[in-house]
Amino acid sequence: MTRIFIRCDASLLIGSGHVMRCRTLARELQRRGAEVCFLCRRQPGDLIGLLEQEFQVLALPEQPLVACEGLEESDLYGAWLGCTQEQDAAQCLEVLAVAGFNGISWIVADHYGLDASWESQLLTGLSGSDAAPKLLVIDDLADRPHQADLLLDQNFFGEATHQRYHDLVPPQCRKLLGPHYALLGPEYAQLHPLVVPRTELRRVLVFFGGVDPDNLSGRALEALMDPALADLAVDVVLGLHSPHRQAVAELVARRPHTTLHGPLPSLAGLIARADLAIGAGGATTWERACLRLPSLVVTIASNQLPFSEALDQAGHLQLLGDGASVAAEQIRSAVLSLMTEPKPGKAAAALTDGWGAPRLAMAMLGPQGAISLRPAITADEALLLHWANDPQVRANSFSPEPIAPKDHHHWFQKGLTDPNRLLLIATTADGCPIGQIRFDRQSGSAQADGSEAAVDLSLDRCARGNGLAAALVRLGLQALEQNWGPSVEAVAEVLTSNTASNACFARAGFTSDSELLSESPPSSRAVKRWHWRPAASHFSAIVAVGSMLLFQIG
Repeated sequence: MTRIFIRCDASLLIGSGHVMRCRTLARELQRRGAEVCFLCRRQPGDLIGLLEQEFQVLALPEQPLVACEGLEESDLYGAWLGCTQEQDAAQCLEVLAVAGFNGISWIVADHYGLDASWESQLLTGLSGSDAAPKLLVIDDLADRPHQADLLLDQNFFGEATHQRYHDLVPPQCRKLLGPHYALLGPEYAQLHPLVVPRTELRRVLVFFGGVDPDNLSGRALEALMDPALADLAVDVVLGLHSPHRQAVAELVARRPHTTLHGPLPSLAGLIARADLAIGAGGATTWERACLRLPSLVVTIASNQLPFSEALDQAGHLQLLGDGASVAAEQIRSAVLSLMTEPKPGKAAAALTDGWGAPRLAMAMLGPQGAISLRPAITADEALLLHWANDPQVRANSFSPEPIAPKDHHHWFQKGLTDPNRLLLIATTADGCPIGQIRFDRQSGSAQADGSEAAVDLSLDRCARGNGLAAALVRLGLQALEQNWGPSVEAVAEVLTSNTASNACFARAGFTSDSELLSESPPSSRAVKRWHWRPAASHFSAIVAVGSMLLFQIG
């Protein structure tokens, strides 16, 4: 049994975001057979009772509340912890020892008040006679070092997204960065391909978190009281213990076509049927993006501002400002302008497809079950661009510069109808896309015997290191023969420095008989050329090796 402990907190000061995203991950890990237990500190608004409905929770003792007014960010996050990192680590080790837990596989830390000092103390204390557990850190700030084996930051910072942790984690740490890995419930992946871009504004969703301490929900409702907006249907979601729930309820009662909701198992249903969201810049950003919902965003915490600004600049949402300065009139004006102008967030669906939690679980536990291949479809365009622009992929490519979305769009759309291109998506047993393989047959050789097809493949970061690349190639070769017959030879050209890819083609049964020099700038680099020639004995071996994998196409 794989045993995993998750250290996270919720409170009236911290909010609920850390616990809710960790619960999403915990559900996915539990679904894969892992035993998951939470370590949470007791404090007002801690959500321990909510977690106990599904998981075991080891509660850390409540600490006296610290006044947070006027504190700098680093001191503020330390105050959220309630004690020093050394005390917190010691208390975690104590409750784990009392509970009699051993053989821990992973520790997950999702807390702005924890860094490498806590992580080192905890991992050392848990090593004992057993191997030390691995550490997953979930972070948003990139402002402190971590001793992580795996790091997740699901936020978007444009071109800087992949650079922020360069000197903050060990070199061997695997980094899953950006909304592609956002921790969303499984309903979002299911709905992602079904929702269509909104064409008119009829329904608005208002959600600023369960607590909404600054009553931004009330400000949004005041804005929506404008007679010109009276026909809009409005859904407001607010926690039962919000200090402003009664005031919001009174505004809802005054406005027609308006519904006040309490806590919901998921916002997916309301997001899917809304045409516009007015909300905060937290984790719900990725839920809205996954379901293509245009959004007017007001940040409610300082850490939300940088990635909300980046999303605004990239056209994924419209940022109104921070909660301390945005007035009802500003919200009203923005909504009125959207009645006739194009909606923000048209490109937001390219940020995430909703499969982040399964991808993170795979990175932790490895693949489970068979992988399969399916033909690429129009909805895969953003996914393929994400894989193509992965920094490691570009570093091993003949053209290391990132691919522009416009160029990729032209290439992708043309390729969908090209009879000489076979583009396949690799998925897990539950449908999560984890890679691609492509065969490009020589132009004009559709009727020719003995033609060549160039091979290109890539795996998502979450799937690397598990031997799946060679399996993907074997499945691709079966698809190649099924689609184009047994006379097509597969050819791959790989930089000699790309050790992993060269080993992959060797394991998949390819042979190498030559080395070339690439002509790509900035300078020529050595290239190894690999061949796979269809032959009865060769293909039988491939089928035998691949028989434990599922193959399906068409």
